[in-house]
Amino acid sequence: MDTCNKCGAELSQEKTCESIFNEFMALELTFPSYGRVHFLTVASYMVQHEGYSDEMYVWAQSALRRHLEEGYPTELIRLDMARGPRNIKGIQRPMNAIPLPKVAWTMTIADVASQMHDFDSYCKLVEQWGRTTLKEMGPLVTKSND
Repeated sequence: MDTCNKCGAELSQEKTCESIFNEFMALELTFPSYGRVHFLTVASYMVQHEGYSDEMYVWAQSALRRHLEEGYPTELIRLDMARGPRNIKGIQRPMNAIPLPKVAWTMTIADVASQMHDFDSYCKLVEQWGRTTLKEMGPLVTKSND
């Protein structure tokens, strides 16, 4: 067993979080039934794998909250993203960025992969992963106005 140094997932030696993510992207882009949770898959993966800039963590937290708690449609999140979130200098985390605090994630992409067996279970698990990510991501969010 290997452990991901970003999210702490326990992985078989053949798999990495990135390889699982790529498999999920192929499923979501090929089959619309899987693709309905695309926003949650990408946001949860990027949050847990230190992929976002500090400003983008704030945006992602807000977008996850709006979607999961208020039912804000993913189509509108995509439009918001296309227009460009306010105060975002870059989406991806710069190589020279201050390291983020480690979070002991209670659910990771590896959990979704090990428990899914069809599109219905996949979507339910990705939603659960998104909710878990939102609940546990607080230490990663820094308010640039503080």
